Order: sequence, then structure tokens, then C-alpha cells
Amino acid sequence: MTYRKPERQPYRGTELTLAIAIDFGITFSGTSWALLEPEQIPNIIDVSGYEGQEFQASSTKVPTVIYYDAQGVVKAVGGEIYDPELTTKAEEERWTRVEWFKTLLKPRNQDGSLASAPIMPLPQGKALKDVVGDFLRYMSRSALVHFQQKVVGGNSLIEQLKNKVIYVLSYENGWDTFQRDFMRQAAVSGGLVPDTDEGRSRIHFVSEAEASLRWCLAHGVLKRTLVVGERVAVIDAGAGTITTSSYDVIGLSPLSFRESRASNTRLAGSVFVTEAFKTFVREKLELASSIYGDPETIARLVKEFDKTTKCVFRRKDRRSAVTFGSPRDNEPEFDIESGQLIVQGSDMADFFEPSCAAAVESVKLHLSPNSRTTIFLVGGFAASPWLYSEINRRLKDFNVDVFRADTMTAKSVANGALCYYLDCRIAITVAPTTYGVYVDPVYSNGNPDHVKRKDFVYKNPMVGQRYVSGGFQSYIKQGSIVQESQTTRIPSEKYVTTKAKTEAQLELICYLGQKLDISWVDEDPLHFQHAYTIKAEFPVEALVPVDTNARKNAIWKVTYDAVFSFGTTELECYVEWKDRKGGAHRYVPENLNDYVFILLFDLTEESV
Repeated sequence: MTYRKPERQPYRGTELTLAIAIDFGITFSGTSWALLEPEQIPNIIDVSGYEGQEFQASSTKVPTVIYYDAQGVVKAVGGEIYDPELTTKAEEERWTRVEWFKTLLKPRNQDGSLASAPIMPLPQGKALKDVVGDFLRYMSRSALVHFQQKVVGGNSLIEQLKNKVIYVLSYENGWDTFQRDFMRQAAVSGGLVPDTDEGRSRIHFVSEAEASLRWCLAHGVLKRTLVVGERVAVIDAGAGTITTSSYDVIGLSPLSFRESRASNTRLAGSVFVTEAFKTFVREKLELASSIYGDPETIARLVKEFDKTTKCVFRRKDRRSAVTFGSPRDNEPEFDIESGQLIVQGSDMADFFEPSCAAAVESVKLHLSPNSRTTIFLVGGFAASPWLYSEINRRLKDFNVDVFRADTMTAKSVANGALCYYLDCRIAITVAPTTYGVYVDPVYSNGNPDHVKRKDFVYKNPMVGQRYVSGGFQSYIKQGSIVQESQTTRIPSEKYVTTKAKTEAQLELICYLGQKLDISWVDEDPLHFQHAYTIKAEFPVEALVPVDTNARKNAIWKVTYDAVFSFGTTELECYVEWKDRKGGAHRYVPENLNDYVFILLFDLTEESV
């Protein structure tokens, strides 16, 4: 049995709804929308011609950039930064340009590939949550304006639907529930939804790799059929990063995947090709005292290279030309002919080399040893003929097929996020983090780990036993396979001396270090982080008497299980307990937002 491109089914909801997907990228972002009408097949529309970017009416991406004034007021966002008067005004009024701020959300346990990302200061008094919220507000507003312009009766429909809009936000592969919760809070801060249970429930998440995969399948990028057991890898080559993810096909009807290994990200996107050219041209012209080595000319050269020359380079044995002036501009000793800087093909290949090497080395980690691997190349950088040909050339001796869309791949994440929401999802993923709880095991003289931690032994007078503090029990290990329907049950108990309604709490801990098996905090104390505190209230019926022989005071115990679901894009949890008669009960915490969110670069919790 093989898989072929499916036909989208009619929307099964019962009321008219608008769904908006936002691809919040490191350097560029995009958005798409779909009007969901009951019993009608939805059509996904990609937003283009953003405000301030009308001169690029076909562009589906805008810079992830915000300008703030000295009071922290937003002055320009996304496509608005292209206003020719903006640069001068920003300098005169000392505006703060904020970019690359998404990298501040990088999980501590992710590899160091983003460590060299440029860090821009946040405006004074602005928390990162508010900055992300401001940008999401702009993207949402852009989608709503585009909807109004493209749909008959759009203005009245917006009024009807504005409190029902569903948002699908993409997130980096490797992000954990902390980052997704943070994004939800930022969406609330940006006014996308109200700060209510109903509002927060309208925020959904999908990984960028899964969204790209869904886009490829929905748009016929695959030129052949899939079979069960085959591996599919997605290389998302963007402006800032190149991220590779992989999935194994485990079912065809419906189509379902299992994530084969954790994604990896390299800071090697297309902007670094341009940076390499910028360094080259400065050394060639400015430092060598060319008459064309002035900052304005170099800026024109870099802009033209980024917009045109880089995008069409395809052959190492041919020269490339970067146009910047008129036919009267000549300086042969610096390879300037008729207003063009002539660049040798070998130099062009050198500009691309770090990115090509990063993409190939990254995807090699994801190739299947047992079956053919289908590789999808997506993202704005995927349109580069040189990058595509080099990936094919360097992998020709491997058992792979490399596919790239004939249409714009830059829109794959936002569009694919709605494909995910409307069609299907990944059934099995790889846990990005180790989760567990702190435990104090009962002390045993025969256990060497206990003996060498004798300084941590204490006696609990309530139950009369000795315990060793500082233990850790993992329940989900980093890199382990987690099914969407899988739940993890963590048993716990609490002793009390009063027979009355009581409250108990359990702290979920994540381990961010490199040890595969760790049972004691002192083995790697700097890499444990508080994730969530789950609080539950228990009635008197939950208390069970403990044997009180030889004790003056009665002791009562409540025993319960905290049940977590890690396989979905959002952490779910509830608490189960039994009364004295064996009756089962369930308690659902009001929220799971009681956590400490540790950001990169030592930002304080208050600044979040």
C-alpha cells in the first residue's frame, strides 16, 4: 500500500471560523489564513503585500524587526521598516531597533549552534513577552487586513469573527512546553486572544518541521509515493538558520509519522552568505583603497548581491556580476566593469560553503540506515539553485531522494501550519527534555549510593523512617519516543496530622544536562530546572489513616497520581486519587503556568 496526495476534506465545524497561522521566524516571518465554513473545503491563503512592503506585493515574508522609541512605544514593525524616511528618523529620535529576539527563547539544553547569534538589547522597561506580543499583534493585524481585502464582505465578517479567531503558532523543533507556554502568554499580551480559558484555548501550536512536511505533502512536492517504513527528512533552510528534522512513516490511512530523532539547528542561513560577501567586498575595495570603496557603494553592492546575485548563482565555472552603477563606472584592477563588480565563481562558492556544509552534515545525522530517505528542502534559502545542487551532489552516494517545490518555499511553515490544523498531525515525537521529580528514597545501609550520602540522611518523625535527600526519578528521558496518546503517571503521597481538607503539590523537574541516566542531583547539580508546580486540593474523603500503634498522635495519608501527557504540543495534566472506599476521583489544576522560565543570556525572571 502506498500514499498519494490526499484531497482536503470539508470543514467539520459547526460555525463559521477564521484560522490564522503565524510563522514567527528568527529573521523573517510570515502568516496565512483560512476561512472555515461548515461543510466547505477550506482554502489556505498566504498573506502578501504587508503594510510598508507594498512594493514587494508577491513577498510572503517580512523582517522580524521592531523599532521602539525612548518610551517603549512601537514605531515600526515588519514591512514598515522599509519606509525610506525611517532610518533618518530612527537615528534622530534614538529609536531602538530590536531583531533576532527569537533566539532569546532558545532552550538551555539545545546545542550551542545559536550561541553566536547577534543579540540586540530590548528597550528599557520592555519585557521579552511584550516584545514578542507586539510582533504577533502586527502579524495578526496583517492577516486580518489581508482577509478584509480579499474576501467579499470582509469588513462585516471581521466584526462577526474577531472573537472567534483560531491561531496556529509555529515553534522551533526542540522547543519544550516552556517556550510554547511563553508564546501563549505573548499572544495574550499582544491582544490576539483574551486572558481567559476560552481565549487561551484558541491558541494552537505546530513544530516548524511538521508544518513544512505537511505543506510538502499537500502541495505535491513529493514526485512519487510514500511507503510504510520510509524515512522523510525536512531541511528548513531559512535566512538565519538551517534546521533538519526527520520522521518515519508508520501508517498510510490515515497518514501518520513517528519522529525518528531530535532536530538539529545550525546558524548557517542565507544571511551568512551575504555577510561573507560583505566581508569579501570590503577587503577587496575599501581596504585596498578602490575609488568605489566608500560605505554607500559597498552598501549598494551588498543590497544587490542579497537581492539578485546570490539568488541566481548556480555554476562555479562562471563569473557572477553585481550591478551597482552605470556603464561609466570602471576600475579593471578591482574587477569593476561597466558598473558591475565581477565575482569569480569559486569565490561565490566560498560564500555558500559554510551553509552547504551545515545542511549536508546536519541531514546525514537523520538518514535511515535501513531504507531510502526522502528529503524535502524548504524555506526561503531552498530557492537557491546552488544550495539545492550542492545538497544533491554531496548526497549522491547515499540512498536518498531530494525534492524541492516548484513554487515559493518561503511560505511553507505558515501555510503548512494550517495544513496541519485542518488535516492531521504527527502521532509520535521525540522528547526534547528529561522530565522527572525529586525523590527522597528510604535509606538502606546496603546501598553504596546511600552510604556515601550519609550527610543527607534525615529521619521523618511522622513515619519513623530514615530517608536520603537529593534523589531524582526520571519518567520521560530526553530522546525517548513519546506517543501522542501516551500518559505518564507519577505517584506521590503526603502525610498530615489533621483530618481535614488538605492541599498537596508536586514539582515536575526537567534535567537539561547530557547524562543519559541520572539518579542524584549532586551528579550534575547545575542542570536541573524547576518546570511546573502542580497543586491539588483533596477533601477529607481522600485521607487514609496510617497505623498509629506506638504513636500518640493520629497520622493520615493522601495518596495520588499526577498524570501527564507529553506527546501533544501542549503539556496536559490532571491528578487522580481514591477515597477510603476505593472510589476513583480526578482533579484538574486550574492552570499549569506556575513555572520558572530560564532564558538564554541570564535574563531575570522578572524581565520575562
